[in-house]
Amino acid sequence: MINEISFQYPSWFITFCLLLGVVYAIALYFKDNKFTESPKWSTWVMGILRFLSVSGIAILLLSPLVKSITEEIKQPIVIIAEDGSQSIIASLSDEEIEAKKQELNTISDQLSEKYEVKRLVIGDQIENGGVDSFGFKVTNLSESLEFIYDNYGDQNLGAIILSTDGIYNEGKNPLYAKVNLTSPLYVVAQGDTTVKKDVSIKNVFNNKIAYLGDKFSIQVDIAAKNCIGKSTNLSVSRTENGNTKRLKSENIRINKEDYFTTKEIILDADKVGLNKYRIALTPIDGEVTTANNYKDIFIEVLDARQKILLLAHGAHPDLSAMKSIITSNKNYEVDIHFPEDTDLNVSKYDLVVLHNLPSDKYPVAVELSNINKKRTPRLFLIGAQTSLVGINKAQDNIKIEGNSASLEDIQADVVRTFNSFTVDDQLGANLKGFPPLIAPFGQYTSPSGANVLLTQNIKKIETKYPLLSFKDQSGVKTGVWVGEGVWKWRLFDYLQNENYDVVTSVVNKAIQFLSTKEDKRKFRVSSSKNLYKENEQIALDAQLYNDNYEMINEPDVFVTLINQDKKEYKYTFSRSSNYYTLSAGMLPAGRYSYVSKVNYAGEALEQKGSFSVQNIQLELYDLTARHGLLRALTEKYGGEVFVSGKSTGLADKILTNSKIKPVVYQSSDTESVMNFKWLFGLLMLLLSLEWFLRRYMGSY
Repeated sequence: MINEISFQYPSWFITFCLLLGVVYAIALYFKDNKFTESPKWSTWVMGILRFLSVSGIAILLLSPLVKSITEEIKQPIVIIAEDGSQSIIASLSDEEIEAKKQELNTISDQLSEKYEVKRLVIGDQIENGGVDSFGFKVTNLSESLEFIYDNYGDQNLGAIILSTDGIYNEGKNPLYAKVNLTSPLYVVAQGDTTVKKDVSIKNVFNNKIAYLGDKFSIQVDIAAKNCIGKSTNLSVSRTENGNTKRLKSENIRINKEDYFTTKEIILDADKVGLNKYRIALTPIDGEVTTANNYKDIFIEVLDARQKILLLAHGAHPDLSAMKSIITSNKNYEVDIHFPEDTDLNVSKYDLVVLHNLPSDKYPVAVELSNINKKRTPRLFLIGAQTSLVGINKAQDNIKIEGNSASLEDIQADVVRTFNSFTVDDQLGANLKGFPPLIAPFGQYTSPSGANVLLTQNIKKIETKYPLLSFKDQSGVKTGVWVGEGVWKWRLFDYLQNENYDVVTSVVNKAIQFLSTKEDKRKFRVSSSKNLYKENEQIALDAQLYNDNYEMINEPDVFVTLINQDKKEYKYTFSRSSNYYTLSAGMLPAGRYSYVSKVNYAGEALEQKGSFSVQNIQLELYDLTARHGLLRALTEKYGGEVFVSGKSTGLADKILTNSKIKPVVYQSSDTESVMNFKWLFGLLMLLLSLEWFLRRYMGSY
């Protein structure tokens, strides 16, 4: 530690402080006759004490500062990232698996003598420590490299050791990961590059939703290696309540060493609910594994879509944008019509979206009357063609005083107190950069009872003018969206994020809120998904309402999950704010039902539901190691490939690398001398000692 002293005043002021102490001591002890009879040494001692105490106090008044510089030697960090996925041990014995673990442990122990070693397990997630069991269902190598770069790239990262077979089934090619590693990357290449006899289902493509009475297609990609002249049978079965029913089958003759074909299977959507289908190939003698001979898929069959009408003043790019956004949810079917269309029938729709209507040209009085009679939910999109008089009469959600001939640009701010449905915490930050919408100029007000999600931001000024507002109007849900230009939001969203998630979330949550029929149940339980992957957490939530339909969470809520083998898992919900939540962890693949119960005000309430957990088979589809990819990675980042079992020289390679050196970090801390309490104690000691001698010598 290095200390430096500085002053907030010129340092030569210390001379005056010392001079002040000298003058004070001389005047008190050498010009005063009180101590003429005292021993000479005592006069000198008291004078020196007075000189030190006065000079010290004066110097403290100069506000001295002490700067401490601390040096810390940081040893290089070596990251050992080990692939913990199933493909690593798919064809290994227990002894071989244990030897594989020990190999990395030995390298870690050797490097720990000189470096700081950090061990990671990579797969579908990243965990600290060494591999315990190779159980990850997927491998994402690019995400792993990005994690290392983000968390250790700004530290003294000496080297990275990646132990993997090079097989990745999630994320991008790791060669194109967004990392700029300056440390060498060494690879312990796992797996076998030999192409073995195998027949497998490579991919299955299907829609997740089908509609009752429709037909739907399943596309199956089939591959075979070293199986020429053999035959296999492709079958599709549906599993229900533990029973399996074969629906389709087809014999396949393999006529190439490297065989690939695609088969399309057409099935009937004849059973409502979440249906489990198994696509399977019969095994061939001598296959390296049969785990990739089948794949389970789930398709939800719905009994009807909700029909939504986009009724517009005229052609506008917003219409196609809105249709694309809404139909991204397969529960919705969208038609676009104009007031002059002869086949227009608003009564057959579950929700009507009126774009730039009513207008001066099209008051749409008849259409509004019909949807009022049917009590159809509606969403008004106000733009340049909207009649302000007409829109004020058509709804009581937003009132506008202005002139539709004058327009202005508006952007969106999120109202944090909005509670009709949940929105992403980042929505406000995302929308601030979106291009402005075009809206009529005027004063906007929201009557009592309106629930505003978005307010208008005009020329960077936050206002209370509503942009997106909802209200229950005489028992009918009504929404008002101020501003045309949704198409610009959609394009901007894609340019910024390479997806449409932000604008889709806003529009579809508004559509879902308006089109959802009101639920009067006092106890409600729902699962966040109908279909989970087996590496996902099962999440349930529950709401309990009192007689005034206020959400409460006083009594305990219990739930029992029941799998297809009738095994039960019992849980108690946790309280969160004024509702209930449950994270049941990860469950084995299969179909589950649940029964949730609560006792409130002497009444036993019960809710039932179901969900399914899908098996992940990605790691067993392809067992041929990709050492070529691993060599390309080491060439890119300046390292070397060591084959598993022959990596004895890896630790020495890193230990003798002269470029991997410790780094000295310096940190400084500046503190006022006034904070050093011991200095005041020293001054008190000097003054006390002087006082004692003065009294002893007969003075005061």
